[in-house]
Amino acid sequence: MKKNVLSFFIASFFVCFGLHAHCQMPCGIYHDDMVYDQIDQYVETMVKAVAKIKDTKTTTPENRNEYVRWIMTKDRLSDQTANLITTFFLMQKIKPDEEETPKKVVSAHKLLFQIVCIKQTVDFKSVSDFAEEWEKFKLMFHIQGYECAMEKKNLKIWDEKRKEYEEKAKTEQGSVHSNGNSKNESAKTPVSANSKAVPNGK
Repeated sequence: MKKNVLSFFIASFFVCFGLHAHCQMPCGIYHDDMVYDQIDQYVETMVKAVAKIKDTKTTTPENRNEYVRWIMTKDRLSDQTANLITTFFLMQKIKPDEEETPKKVVSAHKLLFQIVCIKQTVDFKSVSDFAEEWEKFKLMFHIQGYECAMEKKNLKIWDEKRKEYEEKAKTEQGSVHSNGNSKNESAKTPVSANSKAVPNGK
């Protein structure tokens, strides 16, 4: 009997703590703050991932290796976060008979949709949109004043980075357009009336 009880507790331990998300056992050990921290860290990691993917030059094998690893990290952490939102919030935290349930479900769906956008693009705006919705979502669970220490700083960094890349893209487009016009103007330049005609070999 004691052996069976011990085996049960050992099995329960591995079931509870061997998973990334909550094991759905009423153990009373798993804390909500840990979930919020994990998703806050996901946001911070996505900011760095997008910056690294944009900035990394693929001119050497080492650069290409780092480039691919950041893409894989972005996809892997996005899948983990989507799984966390689904298994913790949608399956457990959001109760079907509460007044704010429709509002919470819609917000959770927005988060999941933004995660797909983060996976499919390399854009700070997608990360920023996710972070803004995540802030609203946390407040629905009465996490008043809860925020990651780096959050406000990162929001400013996202905006600065986004503006920097937008300005860079505009400058490059303007340069290409300008060079194209210069070539067209050169091709259309008429021969001056005062210029001497080239003799025909006579």
